[in-house]
Amino acid sequence: MLKPVSAAPFKVSSLKRGRIWESVAEQLRQAIFDGRLAPGHKLPPERELALQFETSRVGLREALRALEREGMINIKRGFGGGAFVADFDGALRALTDSLNTAVKLGQAKSGHLTEVRTILEPEMTRLATMRASVADLDAMEAVVLAQEEELRAGDLTRKRDMEFHRLVANACNNPVLTIVVGAIDDSIRDPILRSKLTYDMRARVVGYHRSVFEAIRKREPEEAYRIMKEHVVAVQNHLRESEEHAAKAKKPRSRSAGG
Repeated sequence: MLKPVSAAPFKVSSLKRGRIWESVAEQLRQAIFDGRLAPGHKLPPERELALQFETSRVGLREALRALEREGMINIKRGFGGGAFVADFDGALRALTDSLNTAVKLGQAKSGHLTEVRTILEPEMTRLATMRASVADLDAMEAVVLAQEEELRAGDLTRKRDMEFHRLVANACNNPVLTIVVGAIDDSIRDPILRSKLTYDMRARVVGYHRSVFEAIRKREPEEAYRIMKEHVVAVQNHLRESEEHAAKAKKPRSRSAGG
């Protein structure tokens, strides 16, 4: 039997006919949801699990792959590897992968992602002004100071931009916001990195981050909301202009008559 990680034992139930791997996945999924299999817990080896579920190792692997795609478990290869119950980061990766797939398939564009940001992040920032701890404020200020120093040195890197937004999300003390904002930011990273960057643009972004931080530190929710809204709308407009410019550049030029 699977070793329990809490007082309630995890028992394998008889499997329903049909696609056996779905029943296996559902039992493992429910055990994770119920807390009987905790984050970081290593599942028994495939051979042992297959015997417990009275299924083939092929069926078991299909169940484990399904759970891995959902972000419920992490499968590590090689020495010391195996199937491990995922933690918070696993859920974030699963949502990020889903958003990235939608973007790559053309079902969602960067404009859709930034539109969600304009709806979500101002309200998130308002909430952060009421819930941010001293540690949250210290972490945000450290990022802002680092960005200001980079700007003074002429380093126009964007590497800390997403970190600042995630720290604001973390300050809300709502894990759902942290997951959603993290997934959206990861999915929009590539379009942002491809977009044009000048010193003036960089200075505006860093200035927005400083102003948002100061409003949160002063516990001014409406001011924090206003500044973050202005910031993400500016990013949305910038990305739209960059995409329109790139689309025009890809269009073949029409040949002149007789050319």
